[in-house]
Amino acid sequence: MVQHKSITSLKQGETGTIIGYGSDSIPIKVYEMGLLPGVVLTMKRLLPFNGPVCVRIKDNPNAIALRRSEADLILIESLSI
Repeated sequence: MVQHKSITSLKQGETGTIIGYGSDSIPIKVYEMGLLPGVVLTMKRLLPFNGPVCVRIKDNPNAIALRRSEADLILIESLSI
């Protein structure tokens, strides 16, 4: 079954597809980093104590770090079973 959740609900190594945003006030840098609907990403690291979230976009060797508050606004469809 397909679940819609935020990036922060993924565990390390899980993959998901961005389906939209939880708010109309998304920082422009999210778009500039390529975090657009339809993009497949993998959770690399979720740092403790409300720290940043590190994700990797499919076919891109670079990791992207986001504030947890920004990552909570990005909705995904989980590809992991």
